[in-house]
Amino acid sequence: MTKTKPVVVTIGETDFEFSPTVNDFNNYVNEMMPDNKVAPQHTYLTRTIKPEQKEQLVELLSSVPGLVTDVFSEVSKGAKGGIKVTLKN
Repeated sequence: MTKTKPVVVTIGETDFEFSPTVNDFNNYVNEMMPDNKVAPQHTYLTRTIKPEQKEQLVELLSSVPGLVTDVFSEVSKGAKGGIKVTLKN
């Protein structure tokens, strides 16, 4: 597993540290189905969170509607390290 720079996302007043890898993201894409998008995002977040923060994250994700998708989006963007993809004709 390749080490990546941690992505820190603040939820409320708590900083959560994620360390996603290319393999983590590929697994997420492979698990996604047309009728199942939130569960793979949840799994991605719980796989990549700092182990000692997992319980607190799971509690938040299961108690706030839409939080899974919001946090996944931020972690995914942060994992790209600011790289932008642009199509040129």
